[in-house]
Amino acid sequence: MKKRIITIFILSAFAIKATAQDENDALRFGMSQYFGTARGMAIGNATGSIGGDFSTLSVNPAGIGIYRKSEFSFTPNFSNAKNESTYLNENMSDRKSKLHFAQVGLVITNAKKGNAAKRSAWKTGSFAFGMNKIANFSNNYSYTGKNNLNSIVNKWANDINALGGFSSLANANYSAYAAYQTYLIDKNFAGDTTKVKSYVPTAAGLQQTKQVFETGGMNEVVFTAGGNYLDKLMLGATLGITSINYNRSFNFEERDLSGNLSNDFSSFQYTEKLATSGTGVNLKLGAILKASDNFRFGLALHTPTAIFLDDFSSIVMTSNTDSLLTRNNPSASPITTFKQDSVLIYNYTLYTPGKVIGSFTLLFNKKGFLTADIEYLDYSSMTYRFEDADFLAESSMNNTIQKTYKSAVNVRVGAEAKLQDVSLRAGFAFYGSPYQSTVVNSDRLLFSLGTGYRTNTWFLDGAFVHSMQKIAEKPYVLNNLNDVSNAIIKNNSSQLLITLGWKF
Repeated sequence: MKKRIITIFILSAFAIKATAQDENDALRFGMSQYFGTARGMAIGNATGSIGGDFSTLSVNPAGIGIYRKSEFSFTPNFSNAKNESTYLNENMSDRKSKLHFAQVGLVITNAKKGNAAKRSAWKTGSFAFGMNKIANFSNNYSYTGKNNLNSIVNKWANDINALGGFSSLANANYSAYAAYQTYLIDKNFAGDTTKVKSYVPTAAGLQQTKQVFETGGMNEVVFTAGGNYLDKLMLGATLGITSINYNRSFNFEERDLSGNLSNDFSSFQYTEKLATSGTGVNLKLGAILKASDNFRFGLALHTPTAIFLDDFSSIVMTSNTDSLLTRNNPSASPITTFKQDSVLIYNYTLYTPGKVIGSFTLLFNKKGFLTADIEYLDYSSMTYRFEDADFLAESSMNNTIQKTYKSAVNVRVGAEAKLQDVSLRAGFAFYGSPYQSTVVNSDRLLFSLGTGYRTNTWFLDGAFVHSMQKIAEKPYVLNNLNDVSNAIIKNNSSQLLITLGWKF
């Protein structure tokens, strides 16, 4: 035991590396959801071939060719999320609410009239500028359970040993190094002394608790141009500028349940704070063909989004090792704290999946419509590019993404019935699971209802959207994926949107 106390200070002045980016971060920024206007949300965001709505510019930019008047609109959105979690047969629940803007935008349309319209093949030309929200990160969740098989400290020990063992501590990530500095990890004195091991006892059980607090969102500023050719073909293109603002506070705690005051461990708390900001760029191309007065279909192609990201991260770890420090010095405190000396700044690039969207709309004269979108994307194609030519970490993470995720098909269906100036709307959306694992069905379902009132000069729309998804999350991963139980998180969220717009 004395050797553990001596070796703990040997490498305190060495440089330490940290990589906060993982496959979960890639999915967070790669799994977008269209928000936009209340009308678009009310019909499940199945706007790929209906057009004439600002939210369609982030789905199929050819929808700008449906406009006959210029328009300005904005949409506040109130969201409420509830998470219910189960981990090792224990349950917890959390809630989070937020008010934000889902959309604001301006469309300038030049529609030819009279003889000019008859002479010209291009009936309209339009340009649009504005913002659609494509992700809301505001969320809280937590879970707790008794684990008598392993500890997260085993993961940090594995991280160090994968680099070469005790002699490679200088290259370890901050969390693994912090576990060493707080007496949770040391040389494997009873075995291979070139390696390290966890000194957290697990046989009697550990109470593990994870808490995550998230804020932020992802917005897309759109620059869209398009028009109407011969009242048969609508074409459009959108340059999308993505902005990301994400903040997370992550707490993980383990407490000894044995009641043994002489086993050199009572508890530890690990806190990680991460702030991520970035800007991305993509291009969307679309077409809508008016096959008849009652039927049209659309096709849109989205390039992958290249997102240039900056991470600002820091950690704190505090351990209580019972008698480990007091055995040699009764007046010593059993509590040790490691605090990262400065905020780590890391710059990298993430490429999110491209998309192909096919759609159709069946119109019932001026009484309403039925519309649907089918969207394909491949989450396993997400790719990191790390700075400083960190090829080993980059290759390892990209391989993890390819093994974790798969392609998915998303389906969105919506309908609208018009009763003179009032419209009634309903929608449904199915977002296929991005995970290769079938432990939990992680498909996401959305149901929506809405109404609207429109005149020649202004309109008011409202929508209510409810979504459901179940996620399986491992609090950490060991060499054998089956060694760590999944936490099952059931997410139910609701949104209330109101869009106010003017036509001119």
